Amino acid sequence: MPKHKKETQKNYVVSDVENVGLILNTSIHEQPASEEQWWRLTERLYESPYDAKAYLDRAHLYQDLGFPDLAAGDAYKALLLTDEAADESGEYHEVALNALMHSTDKDVPLEIHAKSLTSKCYRSLTSNLRACGCLKSAFNFCERGLAVDPEDFILEKQKASIVYQYDSLRNSSFDPAELSDQGSVRRELYPWNTHEPDRFSTRSLSFLNAELIKVAPKCSVIAVDLPLLTEDNAIATAKVKVKQLGIFANEDIAPSETVLHETSMLTANNRLHDLLCDACSSELPSISSQQQIYSCPECDDTVYCSENCLSVASSTYHPAVCGKDVDAIGKDTDPKEAADALYLLLLGRVMALSETQDVHPLDLKETKYIWGDFIHPNSKYVHSSTASDYTIAHHLPFSFTYNILSPLHILEKMDIDIYANLERSDLWILNTLYAKFRGTASARLSTRDGRPEVCAVHPMWCLANHSCAPNVGWEWGGEIKFWARAGGEVVKWGPEKDDETNGKWKGGIRKGQEVLNHYCDPDLDVKGRREWAVGALGGMCMCERCLWEAEKKQEFCALNKTI
Repeated sequence: MPKHKKETQKNYVVSDVENVGLILNTSIHEQPASEEQWWRLTERLYESPYDAKAYLDRAHLYQDLGFPDLAAGDAYKALLLTDEAADESGEYHEVALNALMHSTDKDVPLEIHAKSLTSKCYRSLTSNLRACGCLKSAFNFCERGLAVDPEDFILEKQKASIVYQYDSLRNSSFDPAELSDQGSVRRELYPWNTHEPDRFSTRSLSFLNAELIKVAPKCSVIAVDLPLLTEDNAIATAKVKVKQLGIFANEDIAPSETVLHETSMLTANNRLHDLLCDACSSELPSISSQQQIYSCPECDDTVYCSENCLSVASSTYHPAVCGKDVDAIGKDTDPKEAADALYLLLLGRVMALSETQDVHPLDLKETKYIWGDFIHPNSKYVHSSTASDYTIAHHLPFSFTYNILSPLHILEKMDIDIYANLERSDLWILNTLYAKFRGTASARLSTRDGRPEVCAVHPMWCLANHSCAPNVGWEWGGEIKFWARAGGEVVKWGPEKDDETNGKWKGGIRKGQEVLNHYCDPDLDVKGRREWAVGALGGMCMCERCLWEAEKKQEFCALNKTI
């Protein structure tokens, strides 16, 4: 597998940054010391992928850069390798032991070096998971570390800090089971990410329009300026714009006319034994029906709704998971974890697509052009070389289970070496994919319990920007379809809300108008819609409807206060 090489050209969208007065001071020839250190340490891991000390060294760098999530991921791999070196029956015992011996100072006995390294792993895991907000996992690793060395005063101090943090929030006695394990981290465009394209280049737009015309023949992809999303003072910052992509009508589209019809292989479902197509996640015909069901010739339990789905799956992702018992991971989870489990399964599908097609996960056509809402305007930065502290906004949900442990489990089930395959499965890559999924994946709710049970990423669909006054409706049942809203489907708002004479509410999309999708329920009030947007998009919605309704709400509150 080819190793990473530093690119001579950065793919950051500087125009986005200039619009908010943020200009990168780092040229492509003058990389910051931290980035140079990252490349050196990562190249060292490519050359010696079973070196626990190398992982721990990079974990320390991540911690210094303000990436506790990435630090925890490397510390966990280092811990696994120290365990492998000690366990003669371990799959990676010989290579892990050999790497450990080469990293040992000649004057230090191997046993002492191994014990010291193990203690450092537990300390790093505890402190960094705690910094991410994953207190339960941090406490568990702290306990495990103290079981190895009961006199480790650093772990004792960290344990006391977790207990104190718990006690300061509750009046009850300490209960480790009640600790939160759901945290959040930076939604980052990492400076070493050389896979993010210039989405506004002629080449990118040509590719995207060639793809779009297959599913939306009356539309095209065009660059558009959108309001910058922030968590506060939305009305004041509405004039600040960032460059994004959008879908526009090339000709008039009549009310109720289909705008887009797209199928994707980047799907997932968390229903273990229900009959769903493995490829598109559509409902399979009942046993009593006369419709044919297609199954994989190598593993009969993988079924498809059509011969086309079987064919496409066989050429794009299924060989990587065929007969490897990956299906059970993330299925039938606790209802509270249903959404996280679906994102995990999407991640697994991406890794299968990557492995089958021998393409980097971030270079797949399903993921490459999706924007992950990486910019954090509240902290005035684009990537880590401009800010490296813990004050940066954290909008990407994170947990040890779904961001570190389970992805490694999926890779192992796929017979992928989690150490030697670092170029395509490093944690920063997984975090980048999660950032792309959140806010763009569509979901279908269960009719039984209302929780999300099926989700998908449709790369063309998610290019349509959000509005709380959308001009399209959509439905998803294996395929996703836009249609132009008509009559009673049109969301009415503003001072002309009740005026039926001006033709504004007839629906349809005129030539040159932007196709506006909706990612949340437009029937919610402005407060509810904006609360959703902060979680999914990283800032309050600033569509025209939200701005107008928020301003009117402020005026109403001010008037009542005066009265």
